[in-house]
Amino acid sequence: MDISLFFKGFLVGLIISAPIGPVGALCVQRTMNNGRFSGIISGFGAAVGDSIFAILAAFGLTFITAFLDEKEAWIKIVGGVILLYFGFRVYLSEPRDCSGQENEVNHFGAFGSALLLTLSNPLVILSVIAVFAILGIVNPTASYPSTALLVLGVFSGAMFLWIITCHVLSNYRNKMGERGVFLVNKITGLFILACSGYAFLSLLIL
Repeated sequence: MDISLFFKGFLVGLIISAPIGPVGALCVQRTMNNGRFSGIISGFGAAVGDSIFAILAAFGLTFITAFLDEKEAWIKIVGGVILLYFGFRVYLSEPRDCSGQENEVNHFGAFGSALLLTLSNPLVILSVIAVFAILGIVNPTASYPSTALLVLGVFSGAMFLWIITCHVLSNYRNKMGERGVFLVNKITGLFILACSGYAFLSLLIL
């Protein structure tokens, strides 16, 4: 078993989980609205989704590439609808009390929705494959223990990034006040809606 696969997977998790997409925006919004733990639970859902993609990329590169090419239009439609739903939901959400107390939220729902949003963008698999190549990860399915070590690294890297991100954001949560959280909701909602619009517009060039 090559222990270096864990550390390479850790780097993959850090890179593909950088909070610059709609899932990251959602986790940021939840941290600012509901507190650190809500953001981390959402990040947990995203990390599980990234790990699933890492497993699929490791075991089915040829199949996945063919499937994405064949079902690209449907993937974009489904992903666009999901993004549209979350975009409106976040945009219309009301600011909550930003005191030091964590708000009561449905953590299972936070986990499930972040997982769903992550899985709605299977093109992340291509990012995983690209990072695998950059880091020199070849034949990751040589043995099941090696594959498990790689996927564990991906999950650990993603969770590490989300925990750090949510911790940093939560330190600013109480300083922003209601108006600041209101702006976070609006900006996040508009960003996710823009991602949805891009998914639908890209159908025109298929």
